[in-house]
Amino acid sequence: MRAALDLAARGVPVFPCGDDKRPLVAHGFKGASADAKLIDHWWRRWPHALIGVPTGIKFVVLDVDLQHIEAQEWYGRANLPSTRTHVTRSGGRHLLFKPDDRVGCTASKIWRHVDTRGRGGYIVWWPSCGLEVVHGGALAEVPGFILRALESPTPSPSALPRRCWQGNASGGAQRQINGIIRTIAGASQGERNHVTYWGACRLAEMVGQTALTRGDAIAIVVEAASRCGLPRLEATRTAQSALRRQGISQ
Repeated sequence: MRAALDLAARGVPVFPCGDDKRPLVAHGFKGASADAKLIDHWWRRWPHALIGVPTGIKFVVLDVDLQHIEAQEWYGRANLPSTRTHVTRSGGRHLLFKPDDRVGCTASKIWRHVDTRGRGGYIVWWPSCGLEVVHGGALAEVPGFILRALESPTPSPSALPRRCWQGNASGGAQRQINGIIRTIAGASQGERNHVTYWGACRLAEMVGQTALTRGDAIAIVVEAASRCGLPRLEATRTAQSALRRQGISQ
């Protein structure tokens, strides 16, 4: 609560999140507030809640998931300016930059496992959990090479690493699969789990109709979900859960 009130006193709206990083309030990040009385009420109700902070107004964020070798390699060679940087619970980095409307919420568009959070997104404020802050007093402009990368076209389904849906499926099935891929890959942070499960259920139905193999369905879910920032292991489990729901086992 103290950390949340401190942010609010500096004009930064906050809202409570569960340990799974999902908002605990009905309207999610849209319900964020800097009102001390409301914050007091929230944290008395959820005393161990994480602090969520909307992005895009006070700052935008480059989210580097260093659990993955691709992100580690990119981060090691990227010429990034000194700016406020938060170490995350998973060991990744949140780099905060000055607000820029050209930065939205993207997943793996800059590089695999390198995401952005702008208007319409949020982050967990990990410093409130005692995690390290580097360059705390700095807030740099978004580097030009980041902006140029964000201006590039969004990958189409055929650009994903696995092209299993272009095999023996009929034209109608291919169009259906492509639509599912686009929907999953375009999911925002707050909806990606739900959307991925929805897409996995639709693909599981196609497996039941023999329009797709079980392995291909899982591969499609994992690759599409990685585009919206969902960890591959979590996406795999989601796909397997959807298949079990359809009575499809290994």
